[in-house]
Amino acid sequence: MSAESERKQLEWQVARDRVLLYMRALDLPPFGGIELALESLKRSGPASVAESMRTLRELLHEQELDRGIVDEEGAFISSLPPLNRGTMVPRKFDRSPWRTALSRFVRRWLRDLFVSDARK
Repeated sequence: MSAESERKQLEWQVARDRVLLYMRALDLPPFGGIELALESLKRSGPASVAESMRTLRELLHEQELDRGIVDEEGAFISSLPPLNRGTMVPRKFDRSPWRTALSRFVRRWLRDLFVSDARK
């Protein structure tokens, strides 16, 4: 088997696995999901993962099953977390953190050294 055909075979297997995992996430009846996955892979042929998934989404849309993934209450789960588009407040940042850390350490050390002597 040549390197090119081996690469295409691996790409085909990845596309197959991706389509089957997507169908499993949709929680369709077992044979219905497998039939849809098989039909989408037949339509796309030995194509890339993106092409196989695009074909599967088209097939789901044709059969009006593109409802997305739902949670326990039946609400749709978003594929993205909600975005907070607030403004960012500019803030000064330390351009030499090693110098700041060293100076804090020396100040703390001197304070502990002389304060402990004064208390005795």
